[in-house]
Amino acid sequence: MEWGVKLHIEQHIFNFTPNEFFSQILPFTNKTVASTYFQKGQDLKKIRKAKHQKYLDKIPFSDLKAFEILLQKLPKNSMLQLSNSSAVRYAQLFDIDPSISVYSNRGTSGIDGSTSTAVGAAVASAKQTTLITGDIGFLYDSNGLWNNYIPKNFKIILINNGGGGIFRILPGHQENKVFNTFFETSHCLTAEHLAKMYELEYSIASDEKSLENALSKVFVQNEKPSILEVFTPTKQNDKILLQYFKELV
Repeated sequence: MEWGVKLHIEQHIFNFTPNEFFSQILPFTNKTVASTYFQKGQDLKKIRKAKHQKYLDKIPFSDLKAFEILLQKLPKNSMLQLSNSSAVRYAQLFDIDPSISVYSNRGTSGIDGSTSTAVGAAVASAKQTTLITGDIGFLYDSNGLWNNYIPKNFKIILINNGGGGIFRILPGHQENKVFNTFFETSHCLTAEHLAKMYELEYSIASDEKSLENALSKVFVQNEKPSILEVFTPTKQNDKILLQYFKELV
């Protein structure tokens, strides 16, 4: 005995232009259905926004806190370039002034080319341009600064957390030589000598107060391109970020 169902499928072809099709089908879609979907979404957004700010108000200085501060200080009507990996992921957690044009360079599925892209965009645009980048992405593409065309008002905000901190938020990482060397790429390098070599203004920040003070000076100084290097705690950033997502629930 054969078990199953035999289906007979008929194919019908209707020749319509898109306008003819939609003009005939749209009258059947005019029924209004009462729904609370939008309002529920707005209510949830409001709750999440309150939890977002409550958490930020209590955390110590870190990648997350640095992004909160510096994104608020960006000049209006300017251009923001975000390097790949941590920088663009942190930035999307915050509202950015709508007058600011925001771009991010993916590279070849990686961090390569972010600095070069930002420099090129700054040269082509009349807008003041700020690049926010991580230390690995910046060091990887430091040759992007080797040219004679960088605008004087070009800014680099370099978040230096001592390696590829993005890998620390992934499950299963362990504090060992293999992870530190081949995944995180731990280092003790800074941008100071690169800034000197390429004749860029250089300053540093390592806490909330010094960051706010440095930003107020960086965006006023437009006599030469500049680098502001922000040092954050390597072994705390991932914990603070992971707890952030837990707090939003």
